[in-house]
Amino acid sequence: MDEIIEGISAILRAVWLMVPMLIPNSAAVLFGGGTPVDFGRKMKDGTRILGDGKTWRGLIGGTLSGITLGLIQVVIMKALDAPEWTYSACVTQTVIILFLLSFGSMFGDMLGSFLKRRIKIARGAKAPGLDQYDFLIGTLILMVPLEWAWFYDNMLTTENMYLVGFIGLIVLIPIMHRAMNIIGFKMGKKDVPW
Repeated sequence: MDEIIEGISAILRAVWLMVPMLIPNSAAVLFGGGTPVDFGRKMKDGTRILGDGKTWRGLIGGTLSGITLGLIQVVIMKALDAPEWTYSACVTQTVIILFLLSFGSMFGDMLGSFLKRRIKIARGAKAPGLDQYDFLIGTLILMVPLEWAWFYDNMLTTENMYLVGFIGLIVLIPIMHRAMNIIGFKMGKKDVPW
């Protein structure tokens, strides 16, 4: 029974630490509109580089939302005296980690859009797997080379079942992704509920 409780705690911790990665794409929808990141440019085959759905306001708003939420999490966990549920004792490293998680999420979303345009998947059309994990892939592309020690110590080590927590997070991502998209659709912020 203790192992089950420890495993559930590790999953909750992984989700908590990755909130700055999980939130930016939803927040970007709220801030979106305006100038597209690709400025309307097209590839040689005539398809847009990213499309109208990826805007500078969404990119900046989403990234800043993730960082801001991460800083609020730090304050909460310091008040609760739970340093293992925060990012780093060093303020600079905390800000770097929060940036990598938040911007990495947005980068992954843009990378997903880029790939979808290359294989002729229309904006808003389903791309199973890619839609659910593009933000995680983008985050890992940045996090692994730039903050490998933090990522390993907090997500991949078997100590305190952190690896179990990360695997649990990976399993939960499609469920959380779907729930957020349904909420965005019902709010009228998304054209489709996926």
